[in-house]
Amino acid sequence: MATKAEILQRVGEDLGIVPVGQSLESQDDARIDVAYSEAYARVKESGLASWAFSGEVPDTIVPYFCLLIEEKLLISYSVPESRALRIKTSAGDDGDLAMLKLSELVIQEYTSTDDVQDF
Repeated sequence: MATKAEILQRVGEDLGIVPVGQSLESQDDARIDVAYSEAYARVKESGLASWAFSGEVPDTIVPYFCLLIEEKLLISYSVPESRALRIKTSAGDDGDLAMLKLSELVIQEYTSTDDVQDF
């Protein structure tokens, strides 16, 4: 489980805003926090938020949720082209691939109750 602060820090590191292990500056923290809020609202609206806004994010969801946030911030920061391409490829247009992966992780596979069970 990752706290909101850990998510913000990871996004800052993934975008290359801050070196690993150093703290975000307050303006970067605030900008990433806004993107976090927007990404959370999108996930919540889709019925995929299995955690509270300020609660801990499940480990399996963290990479894809971070990608949603990072994709939103690509135009706000001058991210090196190779890093931006990796994020865009992994997140998809407007984060669609990351949302798809989140839905696969959150929504359990349907099992029909009409199937005959052999006991």
